[in-house]
Amino acid sequence: MSKRVRASALLVLGLLAASTQAHASGDSGCDMQPGLRHRSYASCSDLVLISPGNDTRLNMLLLLADRGRLQPAVTRKETSDSGSPVPAAMLSWSALSAATGNDAVKADDDGSASSSPDSSSGRCVSNGVGADRFRQALQADTGLGADERKLLVDARAKVSAACGDPGKTATLLDSLPGKMQGASGKAFAAYLMSASVFYGPDPGSARAAFETLAGVRQPWVREAATYMLARTDLNVAQLNAFGDYGNFDVAKVDQAALARARSGMQRYLKAYPDGAYAVSADGLMRRVEWLGGNDSAAADVYGKALAQRGNGAAFVDLLNEIDTRLLLTTQNGATKPLATRDPLLLAVDDLWRMRLDRKTDPKLALSADELAAQQAAFSGDPALFRYLQAVHAYHVQRQPAQALKLLPASASRKDMGYVDFSAQLLRLMAMDDLGQPGVREGLLKLLPAATRPYQRQTLELALAIHDERHQALDKVFAADSQVRDPAIRRILLENIAGPELLQQQAANDGTPLAERNVALFVLLYRNLIGGRYAEFNTWLPRVPVDAKPQAESYQLLYPAPSLGVYRWTGNDKGYACPALSAITTTLARAPDDGHASLCLGEFLRLNGFDHIPLAAPNKQEREWRKTLSLSQQQLGTTPLLFPGGQGNRQAVYRRVMADANVSGDDRAYALVRAIRCYAPSGNNDCGGDDVPTSERKHWFTTLKTTYRTSHWASSVDHYW
Repeated sequence: MSKRVRASALLVLGLLAASTQAHASGDSGCDMQPGLRHRSYASCSDLVLISPGNDTRLNMLLLLADRGRLQPAVTRKETSDSGSPVPAAMLSWSALSAATGNDAVKADDDGSASSSPDSSSGRCVSNGVGADRFRQALQADTGLGADERKLLVDARAKVSAACGDPGKTATLLDSLPGKMQGASGKAFAAYLMSASVFYGPDPGSARAAFETLAGVRQPWVREAATYMLARTDLNVAQLNAFGDYGNFDVAKVDQAALARARSGMQRYLKAYPDGAYAVSADGLMRRVEWLGGNDSAAADVYGKALAQRGNGAAFVDLLNEIDTRLLLTTQNGATKPLATRDPLLLAVDDLWRMRLDRKTDPKLALSADELAAQQAAFSGDPALFRYLQAVHAYHVQRQPAQALKLLPASASRKDMGYVDFSAQLLRLMAMDDLGQPGVREGLLKLLPAATRPYQRQTLELALAIHDERHQALDKVFAADSQVRDPAIRRILLENIAGPELLQQQAANDGTPLAERNVALFVLLYRNLIGGRYAEFNTWLPRVPVDAKPQAESYQLLYPAPSLGVYRWTGNDKGYACPALSAITTTLARAPDDGHASLCLGEFLRLNGFDHIPLAAPNKQEREWRKTLSLSQQQLGTTPLLFPGGQGNRQAVYRRVMADANVSGDDRAYALVRAIRCYAPSGNNDCGGDDVPTSERKHWFTTLKTTYRTSHWASSVDHYW
């Protein structure tokens, strides 16, 4: 991909970075992946375990936290996009950045946020704050008369209203200077006239006026004009570089104007190091270096910005900017790594490059030799360098033994930094992959020292994954369990738990009610769909008699399980059926009863059980799970511990169709419902593996011939 196209992506991402997942960090969308071993980008499943799979901005945030510059705020994402529970350890950059940067950053007077493309509309973004600062400057100037002050306030309001409208800004203030009596009033009026031109289609024509105003006696006008002179040059430099759709062409940057902008910003910062526009000038200096294509200089100014202390929102904005401007320049086909020796920026870029496949990205994927050559850059932070080498050994080289050599055991201490925490956890993960003992004990020993945000939650996830992989779910649900996250426990109950554990949690009065209800719902479902009808009838009385299905429940499980659905009273329309309790009583006595089996199918169909997340995986998902190595498995993906088969509605119909003892009318209805499983799209909507079209055609032919006298035969006129 050309540099021109890459820069086009940069601009678009810069505009969206505050509200979306930046593509420099991964694809858009949100698919929760509750695991620890994220070698590729894991959308909405970031961890405080610093890793290649994290959003690059989160990795920067964690490294900043270790340096005492910015701490991640605590936020809570209760559910995923699908409504399923999300472990507290799973983070998303959008939610985390919103909580961390909760103090709003305002643009400086007449200076847009540094991520703006600075088109005419972009220059208008600061008008509101600019008007406020202008009024404050007027109030502070005692040399202004009341009439002059009012005229100037009204004129500033007109500039705001007309911003970006070339027809208005050109002649808006022509008569204003003649109405001013004193030097201050004339200076303010001249500034407004220059600003109105700046906001018009030809910002460069305001340059001479700002240059003159940078020498006036009025202090606010002098400072603002000095800043605006540099900003005018910047706008001229990039005026023709952006197309109508944000496409950027570096060849169209006015390099002479860009050089003037650089020296102008430097001049302003030297004269006003703590000035009203110092923050904006710093940001625009970063833009100057980015526009100039000087990767090394851009990395230097970004590294200096990261070294400063600032409020949460300012740093969040900076991280977004680095991700979309600086780090992205080494991605999407570029042939060189990030040109920096700043250890924080280099570490983040290294982690990103560890995601890449050397076969598909041979010039970008990070090699062990290249990483080793960076050692001098990390001379001030050898622990971070050693950790990066261990991450490379574990995730890229797939050598957990080598990672262990780089991560010797160390005594846990209070308030572990995120690099130290990540190193200790990675060490235990490598031990687990190698089958070494002591992993669970090691995780428990880390808990007292896990005092920073999200560290304990991450250890709970690690414990749960370890116990699941080692068939020890009883430890997760023991009375003294350290796994307290309700989402983790729920995922295991819904996807893995066997009957004994579900019975234990459903009947344990010491278990929170929400968890008891989940366990009971899952237990009833597994027994019902697996043909354990007597067991179902044993546990059904625990559902309150007056329980009602939840109208707002998503897929019967979320936000809370709809236990009332099991109190189904039957159906007297179409295929008549009694209450579910009567159906299961019959099936417990006669599992092959055709009418009761079809009524079970009606219960499942009419109550939305076809797509419940508890359903057994189909062939495609089973094949996918077989491809997962032990180290790739996520929470809730090991085999189900509930014995026996897990049926589905399609299986009910096929069983009835194959039973010669079932009445003709019931077999006809089974054929109708089996055919309709594929209506109207041709895709199976009843669960289980797909049936070939030829077999569905046979069903239809049988219905129309063998059972043509059944009143069900006329209910379908084709197959799907």
